[in-house]
Amino acid sequence: MACRVAEPMSSGPLPDWCAPVARVASVAYGLGARWRSARFDRAGGERLDRPVVSVGNIVAGGTGKSPVVRWVCETCMQAGIRPLIAMRGYRARHGRSDEASEHMAALAGVPVVTSPDRATAIAHAIRKDPSIAVVVLDDGFQHRRVARDLDLVLIDATRPCLDDRLLPFGWQRERARALARAGAVVVTHAGRVDPSLAAQIESHHGKQPVAWCDHAWSGIELFASGVRSPDAASRAGVSWIAGRRVAVWAGVARPELVRQQVESEGGSVVAMPSLRDHAHYSASAVRRLAAEARDAGAEAILMTGKDWVKVGPLMAGVPLPAAVVRLSLRFCEGEGRLRELVVAAARSRVP
Repeated sequence: MACRVAEPMSSGPLPDWCAPVARVASVAYGLGARWRSARFDRAGGERLDRPVVSVGNIVAGGTGKSPVVRWVCETCMQAGIRPLIAMRGYRARHGRSDEASEHMAALAGVPVVTSPDRATAIAHAIRKDPSIAVVVLDDGFQHRRVARDLDLVLIDATRPCLDDRLLPFGWQRERARALARAGAVVVTHAGRVDPSLAAQIESHHGKQPVAWCDHAWSGIELFASGVRSPDAASRAGVSWIAGRRVAVWAGVARPELVRQQVESEGGSVVAMPSLRDHAHYSASAVRRLAAEARDAGAEAILMTGKDWVKVGPLMAGVPLPAAVVRLSLRFCEGEGRLRELVVAAARSRVP
């Protein structure tokens, strides 16, 4: 997939008919964001007794933070450094957000804390488990109460939005000039280096992006009635999709990317219900959606790991198998340099 620089988006997360109100709200949002940022510029954040690596962005929705957070944790573990993931917990249910559940499923043994008061939650977790050696903030760029040793900011190559407008009139959480305080910029959803985008980022950040990567489907896990078989038949390569008719359940920020990937792998999407990001599933909704998928001629229901952690417990009795895609990062430039930055930050203050 080639990187491309998107035009400024025509509208933000609100319907177009809300534009007059959204424009005014955007001005108010911008004033509040500048005041808050200036306050932290003066006072700084709370310094913990563990190194902190933050992964964040300046645009709402869909830059691919979760796979990068997991890559950072895996990099730390490979270096013998035990990580803790700290999240704010957007739309958390029963004390756990979708992303937290997905992290826990993908990173066995890595503790995850979810709380709007991340500093207090982190301190409590470290008291319980002193072996924690580094804290990884998931979505931490705007949440500056916790000081960090490395601030990674992600820019999506397919929708960088560097010239867009602030929420809710546009998609920006902060103006692009906020990149100046980032430790490093990583470009995601990028199949190659884009010199034009690199120059735009450098004009705001002061340096070229440290790394360029794509979010690749690394495999498929197959489940029947919500249960994965213990043998190798439960795991398949992405080529499993080729020639199959699938229903796609994607309660993610950019579900169209899931459809595009299925089609690029030679599959046919015969049903794709409209689901909001962080979609909540009930048992009755799963039964209804499964019936719609069967009636459309689907051979399987394909979904992301983010959806599966909620849907899996509700799949008992569903006749169609579930195919859960697993993501990994595929770097086209800068993996080694990014790894060095992460490990150096994680070792910067030995507990």
